[in-house]
Amino acid sequence: MHRCRECHVPLQEGRNWHASYAARTYRHCMDCAKAYSRKRYERLRPGAVKRTPKTKRDWAVKNRAEIARQRRARSED
Repeated sequence: MHRCRECHVPLQEGRNWHASYAARTYRHCMDCAKAYSRKRYERLRPGAVKRTPKTKRDWAVKNRAEIARQRRARSED
């Protein structure tokens, strides 16, 4: 039985570990793998310009909670 390298929980195929990981000898549970990905890939490079929505769809996805509030307010009136 293998354990996660980070949190030391037992790895169980299909619950917190994928069978395809075995061929690559990945010994991280899915939660630790997701946390690593967020930490590694969500950071902006130093000096990078923060991306702003360019299209109406990008703006809508970014502000969908506010759009839903506005739609509910219109339907109540």
